[in-house]
Amino acid sequence: MKIIILGSGSIIPTSSRFSSSILLENDDLRVLMDVGPGTIEKLRKLKIDPNTIGVLLITHFHLDHVLDLPALLKIRLFNEVGGANPSPPQLELIGPVGLRDFLENMVSDRGVYSYLSQMMRYDVYVNLYEVGGGLAYDSRRLKVYALPVEHFNGLAYRVEFDGYSIAYSGDTVYDENIVKLAEDVDVLIHECSFPSEMILGKHSSEKDLLRVVRKAKPKILIVTHLYPAWESREKELEELFSKEPIRRVIIPKDMDIIEV
Repeated sequence: MKIIILGSGSIIPTSSRFSSSILLENDDLRVLMDVGPGTIEKLRKLKIDPNTIGVLLITHFHLDHVLDLPALLKIRLFNEVGGANPSPPQLELIGPVGLRDFLENMVSDRGVYSYLSQMMRYDVYVNLYEVGGGLAYDSRRLKVYALPVEHFNGLAYRVEFDGYSIAYSGDTVYDENIVKLAEDVDVLIHECSFPSEMILGKHSSEKDLLRVVRKAKPKILIVTHLYPAWESREKELEELFSKEPIRRVIIPKDMDIIEV
């Protein structure tokens, strides 16, 4: 399996990091987790067709996690040369309660992109799941579990994909629900927005993440959603978590590809 880090930072761009988006890829199935601004451009650079994404998980509705969503949905209406696609590829779209209203507020006849209301009938080619918690999606190759976390209607996910287990926090303070989802996973992808001396908002510091790691005991830790305060301090994070019984600690940059 490949874990492709499309976005490892925050809404504040740096030379190597921007908003959140993670792509899981194994053979012909692609699962995208969050779709912040810049996601589609990075897919283009990697020569990945957005229409090949089969499942999209949304953690919450903040700009740095969801802003490329309407573009991703609209792209499915076109073929490779820009003509109309009479059979848009199906997308399994999973997110918090309120996801349908979020989309309707953008593309309905009264939405901010009302000019798309007749054209972009996303309900024809999108299976939409609003999730409060529990088993969110179940197919032969993929199971998705979700639990609420403390961050503005936020969700965290556990993805069981072709025999691999991946937990993804989105944004959150320390929360026992992410510990439950991440217990003994192959890979934990968790935010670490700020150093503990300057933590802001409903986010995690390295101390919060350390508590999660010690309880959940993941095999691999990928630290994401790094604000510019962490620039040039990544080694501190790597050294801190490398003291724990983890096989690999990864502090990625955008466009990094991790094989597990």
